[in-house]
Amino acid sequence: MHLNNHMDFSYVADIYVGNNPPQKIRALFDTGSANTWILNKKVKAHDLHFAYNDKTSTTAVQTAQKAYISFGSGSLSGHFYLDDFRIGGCEFCQSTSQILIKSQKFGNVEKEDSIFRENFDAIVGLAYPNFAEKGITPVFDNM
Repeated sequence: MHLNNHMDFSYVADIYVGNNPPQKIRALFDTGSANTWILNKKVKAHDLHFAYNDKTSTTAVQTAQKAYISFGSGSLSGHFYLDDFRIGGCEFCQSTSQILIKSQKFGNVEKEDSIFRENFDAIVGLAYPNFAEKGITPVFDNM
């Protein structure tokens, strides 16, 4: 996996979500949160952003669970989804191996305010599971 280091302030890498085909998303790895949130195509912040389209993934399942989260820089909200999640490998490096997590639960960002203004389309929470929303297992705890 190739991580882009942005002035030792943030780390961004490509992940892939869904199937037929997996959708490329640029993820910010965040040590201050435990949930994963992915920008939905309907609320794409800029044309430069990638976004998750639950309608094109054959494995997407919307859950009834939803949440509103406030960060220091803004807020977001949406339903939680289950879908396949891939991390690792990259388009331009020698490694092609990826870790596949079947039916990872993540937040599908349906509304956002001032979060996705930079070079990422998702937030992958790296914090401990007890900081996650009820019923959510963080990505790295599912690996």
